[in-house]
Amino acid sequence: MIVVRYAVSDPGKAAERSRLLEQHKAYLHGAAIRILLSGPSAPPAEGKGSTAVVIAEVETLAEFQTFSAGDPFVRAGVYRSVDVFEWRPSFGLLLESF
Repeated sequence: MIVVRYAVSDPGKAAERSRLLEQHKAYLHGAAIRILLSGPSAPPAEGKGSTAVVIAEVETLAEFQTFSAGDPFVRAGVYRSVDVFEWRPSFGLLLESF
């Protein structure tokens, strides 16, 4: 199954985000799950939180939720909101690789 995490940073946690950035990256790179794509959006407008997306292939949604909960950014509350959901892509070049 393909899952997506859409997270919006809390602008008030910018210092915490900077402090944990390398731990966050290491966590993603060392993941036991298969991350297909991950990354932040372009810099946000003034006063707005940046967004980040992780797209992964996992056996169950619960597996990804457990992975997400262990992310240093999630544990420290760097994200104002985190949405995790199954995604069922129906069109595109990348579908051939699944």
